[in-house]
Amino acid sequence: VGGIRKQLQGINTNLNININKKNIQGMQQANTRLAVINKTLQTTVKSANNATAAFNKLSASMRSVGNVKISPNIASGMNNTTKSVVTTTKAVQQAKNEFEEFGKLGGLAIKRFAAFSVVTGAIYAVNNAISAGVKSFLEYDRQLTRVSQVLDTSRASLRGLDKSITDLSTSLGVSSTELANVTVTLSQAGIQAADTRKALEALAKSALAPTFASLTNTTEGAIAAMRQFSISAGQLEGALGSINAVAGKFAVEASDIITAIQRTGGVFASASKGVSQGTAALNEFISVFTSVRATSRESAETIATGLRTIFTRLQRQDTIDALKQFGVTLTDLEGKFVGPYKAIQLLSEGLRSLDTRDLKFAGIAEELGGFRQIGKVLPLIQQFSTAQSALNVAQQGSSS
Repeated sequence: VGGIRKQLQGINTNLNININKKNIQGMQQANTRLAVINKTLQTTVKSANNATAAFNKLSASMRSVGNVKISPNIASGMNNTTKSVVTTTKAVQQAKNEFEEFGKLGGLAIKRFAAFSVVTGAIYAVNNAISAGVKSFLEYDRQLTRVSQVLDTSRASLRGLDKSITDLSTSLGVSSTELANVTVTLSQAGIQAADTRKALEALAKSALAPTFASLTNTTEGAIAAMRQFSISAGQLEGALGSINAVAGKFAVEASDIITAIQRTGGVFASASKGVSQGTAALNEFISVFTSVRATSRESAETIATGLRTIFTRLQRQDTIDALKQFGVTLTDLEGKFVGPYKAIQLLSEGLRSLDTRDLKFAGIAEELGGFRQIGKVLPLIQQFSTAQSALNVAQQGSSS
């Protein structure tokens, strides 16, 4: 820029100020070349980082002017342009330095904020954990108080139960508050504290099995199985193990089996008395339900309702007499019902040779379940092999 300024001053000194008419043509040429100079200067302002190259081009343009006479106004404009270029260059450099400083300050602020967040995050996590722990403890203590009120006993007498819940919670990773809620439910069902501890251990293990839905749902099913099939608290773990094994091997969920037990288990258990009882009757019911559920894939509630109708009709005298015509006898030598599982086995064997398109087969199916339960009767009779396989799995999987 300084070199250009000196050249412009030399040109201004050497050129003659007075321009006559003969130099008009030369002045036009000078104006054209000055326009080139002005354009070059504008490019220089926009590209401050390439100022050196632009100045070289500007010098070359100035040398091509030659001895053309330029007015003082033009020379003054060129000097002003040179000053503008210098000012622009300084401004660009200053802006660059300010942006670099802003970046450094921004990075430092981010680092400080990250360090602050790590410390405060840890403090908040500890504080939240303490708050959650205190809340859980208060809820657990409240549930134990409810247990003592339901059993009409003191808190001191529940120390053994309290210790059992703590041991199960720490060894199996099950929430102590959730186990306390289960304890209240078992106590309300009339199960004493000693049996409650045994049932709690079985239910706590079921919470770790992938086939069971929730501990609350399992608890309700466990109470139903214990009451309907006369299963003791010590046998509950084996019963839940059978449900877990069957749910893992067949297309049936543990929650479906529990729903079926709640809806139809009592009817099946009553019809099985004198033939099979306890966990044996429960395993037979699980296998029969599984054969229908795995085949039809209807909902557990619908299947349970259909089985309740079928088990009731199997014991009717009219149904028993009608089936004797096909060589199917559902009574023993004493004239008593052979039980629902045995009856289904006899039906499957007796009707195996009968064509399903035969009107007699349709009449038997309607006699057993009515026209609304045909969808349950057919897989119940035709898929008895599935029921046998499920029964073997249930018997062998009691320790699962």
